[in-house]
This record gives sequence, structure tokens and C-alpha cells, in this order.
Amino acid sequence: MGSGVKVARRRAVFAAATAVFAVAAFALPGTADPAGQITEVATGGATPGFSANAGPDGITTGPDGNVWFTEDGGTRIGRITASGVVSEFAAGITGSALFDITSGSDGNLWFTEFNSPGKIAKITTTGVITEVATGGVTAGFTSGNVEGITAGPDGNLWFTEPFHPAIARITPTGTVTEFTAGLTGDPRFIVAGPDGNLWFTEEGNPGSIGKITTTGTITEVATGGVTTGFTANSDPRHIAVGADGNLWFTEVGGQRLARVTTAGEVTEFSAGLSAGVSLEDIAAGCDGNLWFTSSSEGSLPEVGRITTAGVISEFTAGLSADASPDRIVAGPNQNMWFTEFQDPGRIATVGACGAATPAPTPAPAPIPAAEPVSVTPRFTG
Repeated sequence: MGSGVKVARRRAVFAAATAVFAVAAFALPGTADPAGQITEVATGGATPGFSANAGPDGITTGPDGNVWFTEDGGTRIGRITASGVVSEFAAGITGSALFDITSGSDGNLWFTEFNSPGKIAKITTTGVITEVATGGVTAGFTSGNVEGITAGPDGNLWFTEPFHPAIARITPTGTVTEFTAGLTGDPRFIVAGPDGNLWFTEEGNPGSIGKITTTGTITEVATGGVTTGFTANSDPRHIAVGADGNLWFTEVGGQRLARVTTAGEVTEFSAGLSAGVSLEDIAAGCDGNLWFTSSSEGSLPEVGRITTAGVISEFTAGLSADASPDRIVAGPNQNMWFTEFQDPGRIATVGACGAATPAPTPAPAPIPAAEPVSVTPRFTG
């Protein structure tokens, strides 16, 4: 089940559905890998406890210091320790297409079940799952698809409904409130911003970046083809807060990375990206840079890094030929951890804060052999 299958499956569902935050990684015991070094830590069907073809997708670091991820194909939640021990949890899940996951203020992990009617669920760090809200059943929650989710500065969880369309808030006790006024597109992913608001992407034509206050006021901050520096139809997708206090996002349609300030100024970056990249997620690393993934759809798979000045580096060594880097997060040992969606499914890391691997010291040039010198005695006197 390749990356293209993932996109096709979700597009089919789409068609059917008519405070400043410090940038830090969890520093657990262990040595940070050299910057840019990729290691595939766990493989579905090969690593004990990790099912084959699970379709690992959303990923986050939990309050327990472990990395947690959704399994779109296996309809499970996975947990992986810093040393690579995997556990899967399924009891309590009745929905399908598990999508995004985040750590909540209540010490649990919260995740979305994408397929209609759409559900919001939580899992404790010991693996107990509760489906907290169901579209069309829970008061204030419209039946439909749910996608991105993040913890808000108000202690609540905030999530997107791309086809309602709406931005919604759910309290830890399960009260849902939806907000629609001011939306002009389909909200996809959402993150708590550096200004106390929630920031989100809207895909489609022309594509926008919006924000919502914790009281529900929505503002379209930047619009493709209208806002200077923001290309139309760029299909903004994932979004993250950088160490520079700006919002950074991927442009799937435009094959670019972009930065938007809280004042709405947009700058796009593409120099250094390989042709035909299929950009996916972006996340802040402990090194002060942003790290992003590119799946194998239409290009070679890779993981990349962009500095807050816009300098891009790409890394591929260590990835399997069938790898499909998907979602990425700062995790244990000061590495970035990412999912590989395509079968058999993998969890991998890339070094962020370790010292770069030094270039090999060139061998000294050989000293040429001395040539014999012929001396003819000369006598005088």
C-alpha cells in the first residue's frame, strides 16, 4: 500500500464527503545521532510488536517520553520507546482511518478518526483508549470527517473538519464547539501559534493560512495569489512553529516550503529542493531549524532541513528504497522521529542536534621515490 494509495484513498473519502512555545526535543538518555543521519528503527512485520502494513501516519512525543503514532491501515495506536520497543493498542477503537495525534494538557494522547462520522479519541500512556466524541452523536459535533488535532494554550484540544468545513474545540471532558464564520476553504492541519492563537492551513484553490482565537474568532491571514509572496494554488498542508516565532508550512501543490509571520507576511523557499519532491510534514527541531519529509510519490523519498534563513539541505542515506517519509516530530535522544506510511510501514529517526559526521581525512599524498643521482668525480690540481 504505497503513498499514492494513501492519497487516493483519502481523496476518495474527500469526494464522498459532500503564549510562546519553546522549541525543544525530549532529551532522554542516549547519544544524539549525527545531524542528518537516518536510521530506520522499527519495521512492520519484522520488529516484535509492530504489525506489517500498519500504515503508520500521525506521530507525536508523549508525556512519558515515548513516541506515539497512529496506524491508518491497522486501526491501532502505536508506541515506540527510545530504544525501539513497539507496542500496539486497538481495544476501544470503533472508527477507522486513524489520522493525527497530539499530547493533551490532561496527560493523555488525543487522536482523530478521519472517516465519517468522524471521532475524537484519547489514549492513556498505559494504553487505555476512550472515544470521547462522535460526529452526529455528540452535541455540537457535526457528522463528517476530522483531520488535524493539536493542544491549545487554553487547555483544550482543537481539530479541523475539512468538509463541514469547521474548526472545532473539544474540552478534556468532551464538550465540542464548532466555528465556521470566516472560513473560505477546507482546513487541514492546525498548530498552537506563538501569539496565543491556533493557526491552520486551508487547501484548495487558492489556498490560505488562517488563525482562530481561543474564543472562536477566525481570520484569514494570508491567501494564495492575493498575499504578496504567496503563490496561488500552492495547496498548503502541514504547519509548525519555528524557533524564529514564525509559522512554517509545506506547499504540496507548489513544491515549496513557506514562512508566514504573525503579521501575515509570506516568503516561499524552493532553492535546494530536488525536482518533483512530494512534500509532506514539517516540524521544529532542537537545533533551531525546521525538518520536513518528502514521500516517494513522484520523487525519491527524503528528509530535509531548512534553517530559519531559508537554507535547505536534503538527506536520503539510510532510507530503504521503498521508504515513504510521512509525519515528523522532535523526539527522544535529540533526534527527529518520523513515520514511513508505505508498506510494510516503518518508524525512523534522523539526527538533528548531534555533531555533523566529519568528512574523512584525506590520506597524505605519497612521497615520490628518490631518483638516483649520478656523480662523476672531478679532480683538479
